[in-house]
Amino acid sequence: MIEEEKLDSFNIPTYEPTIEEIRNLIKEEESLFVQRLEVFTVPRDEGISERGDCCFLDESVRAEFIATYTRAAMEPLLSAKFEVQVINELFIRFQWKLEQLMKVEKFETANVIISITKVV
Repeated sequence: MIEEEKLDSFNIPTYEPTIEEIRNLIKEEESLFVQRLEVFTVPRDEGISERGDCCFLDESVRAEFIATYTRAAMEPLLSAKFEVQVINELFIRFQWKLEQLMKVEKFETANVIISITKVV
């Protein structure tokens, strides 16, 4: 569906540091002190239901929810490079893969909370 050259030229570089890298970076900046650094995980589809009972929804509903908000964030970047049909198929496949993943493992995302103070 996608010309190989177009696919190869598409790149969204990202970098996700580890907690230790974050700690070390703050430590290197000698004027900062870490008061608290906490990591917690939440279900990726947290808040899908007003009643908070998302764990009772089947994988297809939960996967559709995640695919929809991922598409909302990514479509502007993708549409600059690919046709609508390609993007539609991408998110159909993405939703299907999410459904398969949810059958075998928890689908969570990590959040990092950092409280730092400036040392005088």
